[in-house]
Parts: sequence; structure tokens; C-alpha cells
Amino acid sequence: MSTATAPLAAPSGRLMSLDVFRGITIAGMVLVNNPGSWGAMHSPLQHAKWDGWTPTDLIFPFFLFIVGVAMTFSFDKRLARGDNKWGLFAQVVRRTIILFALGLILGGFPDWRLCAPYILVIAGLGLLFADEPVFSVPRNVWRVVLKILGGLLTLLAVGWWIGDFGYFHSDQSGKWLRVPGVLKRIAVCYFAASLIMFFTTNRGRVIWTVALLAMYWFAMASFDAPESYSTPGPSFVENAVWDAPEDAPFRGRLNDLVDVKLFGAHLYRFRPDPEGALSSIPAIATILIGILVGTLLKSGQSMERKTAWMFVAGALLMVAGWVVSWWFPINKKIWSSSYVLFTGGMAMHFLGVCYWLIDVQGWKRGWLPMMVFGTNPILLFFASGIVARIIGGMIKVGSGSDALALKTYVYRNAFLDPITGLLGEGATSAAHASFLYSLVYLSLWLLVMYPLYKAKIFLKV
Repeated sequence: MSTATAPLAAPSGRLMSLDVFRGITIAGMVLVNNPGSWGAMHSPLQHAKWDGWTPTDLIFPFFLFIVGVAMTFSFDKRLARGDNKWGLFAQVVRRTIILFALGLILGGFPDWRLCAPYILVIAGLGLLFADEPVFSVPRNVWRVVLKILGGLLTLLAVGWWIGDFGYFHSDQSGKWLRVPGVLKRIAVCYFAASLIMFFTTNRGRVIWTVALLAMYWFAMASFDAPESYSTPGPSFVENAVWDAPEDAPFRGRLNDLVDVKLFGAHLYRFRPDPEGALSSIPAIATILIGILVGTLLKSGQSMERKTAWMFVAGALLMVAGWVVSWWFPINKKIWSSSYVLFTGGMAMHFLGVCYWLIDVQGWKRGWLPMMVFGTNPILLFFASGIVARIIGGMIKVGSGSDALALKTYVYRNAFLDPITGLLGEGATSAAHASFLYSLVYLSLWLLVMYPLYKAKIFLKV
């Protein structure tokens, strides 16, 4: 069989359908995060204004669900090769810190004074964990030197952050560094779900899932910010905007109060922060649902039965989410309990379709772009975010008051003007141009990342 017609195969030890599902999800993230213009987007590519959902609102819970599914494979693989739980826990701590640090770098870029301590801690942990267990003494002298260097870099990172905390905690940099965020939520929820996975069986994980959703629902329904609490306005965070409508049954004031107490002004300007602390509690349940599905996929049942279970359980979760939404509406911005149930069921169905087509029926051709994205998802998310900041403001075309960011220049001249000339001026033309820009941006990342896939280079956090 020639190379051109050979079906794709998942890299060793990976479930191809999961990689494809992950690739579709991370591609969706990059697509919706990089429009040509935030003021011109088709409605399915925007988040719901408050209650309800759009296709875009499925992307983040799908990714957390995938994290849970993947955990069962990676943890079992490490335990099978002889790692003990404490060694595995050390790796969980390392990965949590690195994911959180990557999120802070992404938030602080291009201010190197904000990014430097997090870059140092990533480098330090990378050297410390080069040999396992982490506190072992390698026989090779050069490796001992590298471990010592890793420890010193980690200590330097901590010292830098403490010594320069005033800069981080003020607006001297010209911007507030947001603490919550996508990568930070992944890190926190991954850590919490790992602890639950270590110390419970499947029955315990189900109980934890139900308990987390019930406790969050109870808290949101029973408590609110004090009457004297007013949501911070522009004086607190520049251009702060309150998203929740006045007549919404759950406005997220409690979420905002908790975030302000924990993070001060280091929050998203659209409030309440969609990746805030309180709403991370039900997000842990999203990963736990993925862990339960991962356990199913690793079981000895037939592939057909596994597929059937995913569709049946997914349908039951979606119905449960719809029923719960009568009292606690589906809402991504406060990650409501009904949202967890509904999107968990949707994720099961989506993975079920991928699993049935790819792993059961053997339809392995045509998935190359999604495999490229799905085998290096964190790299794609991080790198695409950094480049978006560079072309979105750091590189200018023109001079003086007429200078435009490179992104704006390219969008207007290569996308907006031609499509407007073809279809006429209007919101629809602008939305088409904006979507086409994001599609081309995503396609360019496929070209960048394909050589890594071809060389079987999969960068793990």
C-alpha cells in the first residue's frame, strides 16, 4: 500500500478517536479565539449572551471532558510500568504548576517582567523532573548538575515572584494580569480530579460528581452577595462590563464576590469572570465524567457495547441537564450544574461517533488535520495565542497615527475589502470576512504543526 493511500494510525499507545475528538475541539478553540474582528462574528461562533448555549459554548467543556478520558489511559500506563502513586502524584503537581504558569505567561505576554518568573519555574521543573523520582540522585554527574540547576531555577522563580510582587499586583505594567483563565482552569480542575481519581473507585467518582454539582447548585440557589455589594465598575478594572441581565435568576454576583476576594482586580473585564474560582467546582465534575468514560473505554467490554453505553449514558445526561435547567439554567459563564450535565452528554455522543467511525468501523482516512492538532493541543493553544498577540498589536504596518496592527492590516486588505467588494457592505459581509480570516489563521497553524506530527514529536506538559 502506498504512503499516499495508507490509513492513519494513532501514535503508539493512543486512542485515535480521542486524538481526533481532541483535534476538532482545539481547532474550534483557535477558530473562535481568533476572528478577524471581534465586532463581526457569526452567532454560532459567539458565546451565548447569558443563559442558553451555542456551539462555541461546547468547546471548553469538551476539552475538560477529553482531559478526563485521557487521564485514565496515561495514569494506567504509568502504573503499569511500575510507577507508584506518589511518583504519579509528583507528576500531577508538576503538570498543574506548568499549565498554570503557561496560562500566566499567555496572560502577561509581552511584558517580560510579568512572564519571567513563570518561564523560570517551567524550566526549573523540567530539569528537576528529567530523572524520576524527582528527588533521586542520578548516577550521571551531568544529570546531577542539571537537577541542581533545575532546583536553583525554581527557587529563583519563587524569589523573583515574591520580590517583584508589587509590580504584579499593581498597574505599573499598564495592564492587570488576569489570574483566572482557560489554562489555569484546566490546571486546577486536573489537579482536583487527579486527587479524586487516586483515592476513589468508580462508585466514589460518581458520588463526587453528583456531590460537586449538588453543592454548587445549593450554594448558587441559597446564597448571594450582600445587598451592600456592588459589582466593580470601570474604576476597578478598566472598561469592566457586567454581563448578567438584571432579571436573570442567577446573576453570578456570588461568583464575582468570591473572585474579588481571592484575586482583587486580576479578573476578566466581562464579569463575572467565566473561569472564576467558584465555577471551577462544577468544572471538576466535567473532568470526572470524562474519567468515567475513559474507564469504560479501557474495560473489557466489546467495542460495540462501549459505543452503546456512551450513547445511552450521554442521552440520559442530556435529559438530566435539560430537566435541571428548569431551575438552574444552562449557562457557560457560571458553569451551571445543568450545563455540566448537558455538555457532558453531548461530549459522550461526540466521542461515541468518533469512536464508532474510527476505532470500530475503521474509517481512519481523512483525519490528518485533526490528528495533527489533537496530538499537540496545548502547544497549539499556547503558540496561537502568543502569535495572535504579536500580530494583534506588537507588529505595526505604517507609521504615526496611521499605523495599523499587522492583523488589522491583513484583515482589512486581504479579507474585508475583497469580500465587501464582492457582496457589498454590511454585517454579513464583515462576519464572512472575519470567519475566513480565522479559518486561514487555523490553516496556517496546520502547516506549522504538521512537521512535528510527521516527526512524531508530541510535546507533553
